[in-house]
Amino acid sequence: MKEFEKWFRKAENDFLVIKNNIASAEIPIDACCFHAQQAAEKYLKAYLISKKIHFPKIHDLKALIILCADINPAFNSIAEPALKLSDYAIAPRYPDAFDDLTIDDARKAYDDAIVIKNFILKHFFE
Repeated sequence: MKEFEKWFRKAENDFLVIKNNIASAEIPIDACCFHAQQAAEKYLKAYLISKKIHFPKIHDLKALIILCADINPAFNSIAEPALKLSDYAIAPRYPDAFDDLTIDDARKAYDDAIVIKNFILKHFFE
């Protein structure tokens, strides 16, 4: 298995966590948002790995988008959903952060992560 495929597989596990939790009776909304950010991050890193681009150990999706856009400027088109997800990288893991999140926020985060995933898969072999 290639290195980028390992990242894809890990990202798919993040998507599975979201799907399973959204379908449950009690939804950990903050965790769903966090895993959406993580899935997007892993797909972006997989793309960079496939292009043999070194990236720092960061969770900043904007910075990852910039690196990807250096290879393919079309990546700028997914900057907006990436920026929305970036807020969920760290803060939801701590008490009192994002206490006002709703199930709609979790679904939107999931949708934004899917947009990034689909974009990357569409442009992966260009």
